[in-house]
Amino acid sequence: MGLRVIRKIEPIWGLIFALSVISAVLYFAFVRDFEAMQTPEIAWYVIAVLVLATERFPVELEFRRSSHSFSLTDIPLTVALIFTTGTHAFWAIVGGSLIALLLRRLPLIKFCFNVAQIALVANVMLVLVHLASGIDDDFGPLAWLAVLAATQLGGVLTIAQIIAAIVLTEGSVSREQVRQMFGMDFVVTLTGTAMALVSSILWIERPAATPLLALPILVAFGGYRAYVHERQGHEKVKFLYEANRTLSESPEVAIALEGLLERALGAFRAEQAEVILFAGDGGAPLRTGLGPGNAREAMALMDHDAAVALRTLAEESEDAIALTDPFPASIAAYLAGRGVRHGMLGVLRGEDRVIGTLMLANRYGLSRGFTRGDRALFETLAANASAALQFDRLEQAVTELRDLQDQLTHQAHHDPLTGLANRSLFSQRVREALESGGADKVAVMFIDLDDFKGVNDTLGHAIGDELLRGVASRLVRSVRKEDVVARLGGDEFAVLVQRDEDVEQGAAELAERTLAAFLAPVQAGEKPLNVSLSIGIAACQHNRTATDELLRDADVAMYEAKEGGKRRFAVFTPAMRDSIVRRHGLKEELARALKQRELMVQYQPIVDIGTGETISVEALVRWNHADRGRIPPAEFIPLAEDTGLIVPLGRYVLEEACQSVVARSDTLQVQVNLSAIELEHPDLIPTIQDVLRRTGIPPGRLVLEVTETLLVKDAERGAETLQQLRDLGVQLALDDFGTGYSSLSYLRNLPLDTLKIAREFVEGLAFSDHDAAFVRLIVGLAKTVGLKVVAEGIETREQLDMLREIGCDLGQGYYFAAPMDVDADWHSAPVAAALA
Repeated sequence: MGLRVIRKIEPIWGLIFALSVISAVLYFAFVRDFEAMQTPEIAWYVIAVLVLATERFPVELEFRRSSHSFSLTDIPLTVALIFTTGTHAFWAIVGGSLIALLLRRLPLIKFCFNVAQIALVANVMLVLVHLASGIDDDFGPLAWLAVLAATQLGGVLTIAQIIAAIVLTEGSVSREQVRQMFGMDFVVTLTGTAMALVSSILWIERPAATPLLALPILVAFGGYRAYVHERQGHEKVKFLYEANRTLSESPEVAIALEGLLERALGAFRAEQAEVILFAGDGGAPLRTGLGPGNAREAMALMDHDAAVALRTLAEESEDAIALTDPFPASIAAYLAGRGVRHGMLGVLRGEDRVIGTLMLANRYGLSRGFTRGDRALFETLAANASAALQFDRLEQAVTELRDLQDQLTHQAHHDPLTGLANRSLFSQRVREALESGGADKVAVMFIDLDDFKGVNDTLGHAIGDELLRGVASRLVRSVRKEDVVARLGGDEFAVLVQRDEDVEQGAAELAERTLAAFLAPVQAGEKPLNVSLSIGIAACQHNRTATDELLRDADVAMYEAKEGGKRRFAVFTPAMRDSIVRRHGLKEELARALKQRELMVQYQPIVDIGTGETISVEALVRWNHADRGRIPPAEFIPLAEDTGLIVPLGRYVLEEACQSVVARSDTLQVQVNLSAIELEHPDLIPTIQDVLRRTGIPPGRLVLEVTETLLVKDAERGAETLQQLRDLGVQLALDDFGTGYSSLSYLRNLPLDTLKIAREFVEGLAFSDHDAAFVRLIVGLAKTVGLKVVAEGIETREQLDMLREIGCDLGQGYYFAAPMDVDADWHSAPVAAALA
């Protein structure tokens, strides 16, 4: 608690305390015992009156951030050093100065500082002069030099103390400021002391002639004051000229205002300055401000209520307004928020109204306030600024800035690529429609482009962007003017549909019309591209339907449409939401099951058709959920692919399969499926290498299965990856051959070992001549290029006999054996089936 209180005390109070302690030590140790150097002794109160008179009317010199005052106090001070005792001299100097300072009504901190520094200087000078008097009792040249040295030392101490105060209150002081202060003090002190010494000598030799010196002293002082006043006037004129030139020559109003504020901060030694401009048509007020510190704000929107209060206050006054505590109630909160302690408010006037305000706040230095002279100069500055900026120029700037803000607002709510509403604006429009329309009047269409990623991957992002612009344009033409079309991101679009009756039916009709509009290709640059859409529709269910809920339901319906075959639309039903919830729950449980290795791997034999001997086994992952029972692979494998869990799932199956086969047999091969995501994953090769090393399975006994559709996605990259796998020594099989984009080039260009004929063709062998001919062709081609062929899905004796006739060597299916657990007999069942 005590430490916090100390931190709140201004550092200058510490300086004042130190000066006071040193003064007390010097006074009680030396000064109070000093006798007068010369006679006749002058009464202390006479000197006190002279000190009061000279201190009451000082000459103020202002520097960049502070001010310093000079006076003729050196004359009575010199007299006190020579013609009074130490005690009388000290109290005459300090007492006269104290009364003068009280009459000037200085702030407490400045009053205390001045008294402390005067007391210290008086004691130091008295000690120095009286030490010299012990050497020269006749008041000769040595004593004169001692007096001159004492007053100069006193001036140096005064300046040093002032610099210390400036550093403590402002943090720094410039070299130029120090040079000017010391230089001016030296001249003034030397002149005053010399006149005082002449007066002292004359007082000792011919006291009656002393008053004759008063006239030249007063004339010199008056001339000096006139010089300083003239110089300060010149500085003010120079400041106004440079401020006006800054305003008139700046190419932009914002730059002009910043230049004006920078000059005003320096001229008035203020911490912060601001200009507020009021729009003539009631538009938003704009604020440009500098300070405190490095804070800077240019043409920024400000609080409307605070601007109105400032404008009202400005309209009620013809002159600059002094802002002192307590502030006007209407702007007190605004000023407090800005940290304003005191300031001035000027008025910028146009031809027929107030167009702005100019404010300076928090003066630097010990004065802590602005004088009447400051306000007069500030008022002139405001008037000149109004004329220099010109009313029409301000109006134009405000209008241009508001236009710019409108553009920025538009950009913040619209998609930069297509110009459609973005997700933020679309959500806002849906919210407004729900608040005003109610149930049965609002629906959302969620639209996704099918297979858009393939466009970017094969044709490039530039063509992809052109396609998105073409899709956006066609969507806008497909809907009514009052329907809101938005791009939510990527290849996702949405339409807000509002109908007075049966909005869900209206949205369905609009979806059909939209799908029909995309039967024709969309132009993407110079390329016409076929585009298919999947559309989900969600209608408002009740008056309290939330925006996020409606968008989510439409998204769910869109995925339902996509899973149903694409190029179609689906209308949301609660059952779809249950499916999504179940799917989300499965995602979390699948991740947990993988982490705890709860999934199981089964093995289906691949046999020699002639003998039934098991040549290899295919590893198939299964999930027996504790609560949900057996979850089919068709449900959790796509989920794993969508969520990225397919990579750890694939590694899990690979490790389990290799370990199990090595443990069960010295010759069997094991076949493991690779997904598209795994094939593209950068860690695939290191993963295969690690599994081979840790399980000890020979590379030739591991067969990795890939599909045609996987290779078509990126044939060149796929071929490169397969070659790297082949270089490891593992074998490769092409799964489901014939169901995708079958190409004979695969058989020639890819490093394959096995073809697996899809079950669709095996099923039709017994009754379809076309399927039988296709299987016959594939078997012949495979043997020609040296590939083994596996027929999948053999379930009947008729299929087996046809495959034997065609010449297929290997087969797999439920006729031989269903997928079996790791500890089952992989050999007996296939042999028995083959020989039956």
